[in-house]
Amino acid sequence: MTKTADPTSLDLTPGQTGAVTYVVGLTRDDGTEAAYIAGQVCITNGGAIATEGLTSVINVTKPPSSTVVVSTPLDTSAHPVLAPGESRCYGYEIAVPSPPEVGKAYKVSADTSITNHSGRLGTPFGPNTSASFGWPSGITDVHGEVSVDDTMQGNLGTFPGSATTTYTRTFTCDDAGVRTNTATLTHTDDNTAGPSATATVTVGCTTPPPVGCTLTIGYWKNHPKAVAPLLPVWLGAQNGQFSHAVTTTSDAVAILNFNGAASNGINKLRGQLLAAKLGIADGADGSAVADVIAEADAFLAAHAPSSWNSLSKADKNNVNRLAGTLDDYNNGIIGPGHCD
Repeated sequence: MTKTADPTSLDLTPGQTGAVTYVVGLTRDDGTEAAYIAGQVCITNGGAIATEGLTSVINVTKPPSSTVVVSTPLDTSAHPVLAPGESRCYGYEIAVPSPPEVGKAYKVSADTSITNHSGRLGTPFGPNTSASFGWPSGITDVHGEVSVDDTMQGNLGTFPGSATTTYTRTFTCDDAGVRTNTATLTHTDDNTAGPSATATVTVGCTTPPPVGCTLTIGYWKNHPKAVAPLLPVWLGAQNGQFSHAVTTTSDAVAILNFNGAASNGINKLRGQLLAAKLGIADGADGSAVADVIAEADAFLAAHAPSSWNSLSKADKNNVNRLAGTLDDYNNGIIGPGHCD
């Protein structure tokens, strides 16, 4: 049995829904031929005191041979002591080497003993009983059909062989968290449980920021899904020698992280400019920094980050001024204000 979910994660906003398709697969192999004998051994305590050390051993032979084909102890643990006059039947199932000899007589014996038998104290002693039968000529199919139940969908049906069944569930923000559900197989012939399979879906819920305010670099780099619909964004005047078009969220996150070199002022300017332009594209009023953005674009069109160390002190100060002003804008110190 297998179970899959597609997709395995959802990032929703309040009021939004997301659909997940679950697929449960069943594969039936050719089966395994096995032979076994099942029955009961019923024991009665005919003595005047409770039994001690009650045991019984099941032996299988093929008469007229007395050679034991297979042997196993009887499980008496469910009721290990018999009171005076008490009777108890104990079930057993013993596997026989397969294939058995079809049509041949088999004999099952139970050698039962206790350690406080009258006249045999301390020594295991007791009766022997047996039953004979002829091995059947045909093989009985077991577990030929299964029923599948799902903790989310309920019963998925009954299946006689390999199959695939599919269902779809819709999630909302009310379902936020890790949603785990399991499909379980039950053999319909004897109601025994078979294998199970689990699928997990993570449902996230993000409340979008209000429109018209600014957001910091920290917000944008931690919410790439919010960045994606706002791309592409140009850093530098379009088609400038060193201008850069940000077209992917991975590129955007790298720039917002200053490309791992925060000591480089041009990297800082690129990051703050990108955050400002993302905010403006998302609806924030950019009039307070329109001139600063134009100046930053003109500079970045002519300067790559690799030119930082070759800049004059005055140029470095100007780059830091532009980045600082854009940082103030993104943090809401100037402009329309930061989103709460």
